[in-house]
Amino acid sequence: MKRLLISASALLLTAASIIFVAPAYSFLPLLTSSKPDHWSLAAFSVQWNLNPSTKGAKISGDRTVAEVMQASFNTWTSAPNTDLAITRGTDSNANKESSAPSTMNLICFVCTDVSFGGDETLAITVTTTADSAGESDGHGGTAQFAGQIIRADIAFNSGVQFDTGGGSGQDLQTVATHEIGHFFGLDHSAITRAIMYPFAPDQLTTLSYDDVAGISSLYPKSTPDVATGSISGKVTLNGSAVFGAHVFANPTTSATPLSNVRKTPIGTLTLPDGTYTITGLPPDSYDVLAEPLDLPVSDSDVSWASEFNKSSVQTNFTSRWH
Repeated sequence: MKRLLISASALLLTAASIIFVAPAYSFLPLLTSSKPDHWSLAAFSVQWNLNPSTKGAKISGDRTVAEVMQASFNTWTSAPNTDLAITRGTDSNANKESSAPSTMNLICFVCTDVSFGGDETLAITVTTTADSAGESDGHGGTAQFAGQIIRADIAFNSGVQFDTGGGSGQDLQTVATHEIGHFFGLDHSAITRAIMYPFAPDQLTTLSYDDVAGISSLYPKSTPDVATGSISGKVTLNGSAVFGAHVFANPTTSATPLSNVRKTPIGTLTLPDGTYTITGLPPDSYDVLAEPLDLPVSDSDVSWASEFNKSSVQTNFTSRWH
């Protein structure tokens, strides 16, 4: 099994795997053996379990942490083109992520066994995935595929001042919504105004086109709310394939086919052979741009290179558009 630790401000740890042929995605998924990590909603009921204690944490505001967590989960489960069911389970007094039951997906503000390395890391999501079908899924059955998420825990940094609404500090729902994206299998995105962008803004709680493309690809609705298309291509430099170029499709009109979703570009990174496919594109006209992942989002913020057994993505080029 593979366990990943991901923070709201930086990628802390990944596990490498050798992948040579895989599709590209209109978001950055976490990968296992070339397959995007996600839950099997048919295998067992997926629930989240809150430790409601905030004793010792720095939290102010007029909403409870339970209300904020529920609102944050609702943001993802109500996304267009997405079929995603998850419920709140029983509360827990567990204060250690590492020793919580394997059937529990713990959300914790007082966990004592998570190292944040300072206040710059707002929260950490730990996901456990199966390396292959047939492994124990921790719920009395066996995993159905490589990359099946079988457990996910979210720990918030008790050293950070969080605001649940009307208080002071970092907006908790903004951070929770980002971390829940990891909970469902998404890695960081290089689209600046995406929820999955690795640097938390003061407040941002609604999904972007890029976020919707990601979550709906992992958990597609059988009959989509809005039909979408794709754009494919290849990025080369002096005739050689470019690996890890950030390619994004930028809509050029004022059309808003996705309701209650912020209109943003939809992006991906190129594969080792330089190819890409941007999926989940609502009806519109698009400009396609390619840029190096050379700040503000950099190679260290995503797990793309390690998933392809590469040391880093390629950044020795300047932005191009088509």
